[in-house]
Amino acid sequence: MRFEPTFLVTATFAADAAVRREPHRQAHLARVESLLADGTALLAGARADLGASVLVLRAADAGAARELCEQDPYWRHGVWTAIEVADYLAAVPPPDGRS
Repeated sequence: MRFEPTFLVTATFAADAAVRREPHRQAHLARVESLLADGTALLAGARADLGASVLVLRAADAGAARELCEQDPYWRHGVWTAIEVADYLAAVPPPDGRS
């Protein structure tokens, strides 16, 4: 196994996120899908209590991970009110699939 620079991001929802997110949901989901497809995001979803989105992102550093989130429609339109970025040790298999 090897470890890549990855970050656990928790993006807190606004109290009125259920209403606020609706006009921006499709754009947000398209962005997340793109990040998953190109390998930038390893995981994306929400806490079961819907208090926050949770992402595991590949990025050069914590600032780059934050910037990726700040480009999201949910941040730009106030659906997310805070973004917390923490170093995360994502174990990934070697490129050739061997350990």
